[in-house]
Amino acid sequence: MTSRARLSAAGPDARLSSPSRRHPDTHAADPAAEVVVGPVRTCVGCRNAGPRSVLLRVVAATTDAGDPAVVVDVRRALPGRGAWLHPDPHCLELAESRRAFPRALRLAGPLDTSAVREHLGA
Repeated sequence: MTSRARLSAAGPDARLSSPSRRHPDTHAADPAAEVVVGPVRTCVGCRNAGPRSVLLRVVAATTDAGDPAVVVDVRRALPGRGAWLHPDPHCLELAESRRAFPRALRLAGPLDTSAVREHLGA
């Protein structure tokens, strides 16, 4: 008898229902699979998911000239919509080539990413 199965009727005609598809059996998972504890975010560059503690949060801000730019939110506390990026110059290049920052931050037009590039040392 499985832990998620339920009896559909009582008596000799009782049958076990199939396990719910909404809640897959967690015990059947591959034991070699990596278990991530904590919030998981997706990198806008490579589109791979990772723990929030590994990814870099970036937000939209305005420069002194009034142009929109992407800045690094080191403390992860700046207001506004954020996007997540691996701290890898390759992911930054992918995000720029895919025009992922304007889409993720829901802004129109190109964004200056020089502050992020400088932070990554690329």
